[in-house]
Amino acid sequence: ANAGWQNRQILLVEDNDVNIIVASKFLKSWGLQPDYARNGSEALERVKAKKYDLVLMDIQMPVMDGFEAT
Repeated sequence: ANAGWQNRQILLVEDNDVNIIVASKFLKSWGLQPDYARNGSEALERVKAKKYDLVLMDIQMPVMDGFEAT
């Protein structure tokens, strides 16, 4: 893993279970432990509560899409 990203706060925003599994495997293989949100509305609540270094945002999601949340 890239040592520069160790201990960074990462939020993965995704509604599709398969995509969550795939992305999580990559992130964890790089030594990263992301937090998760299932839609843009959840993502906004998470970023209000915690500072993230990186947010990986899906575009098409229910409730609030990635464009609106961003």
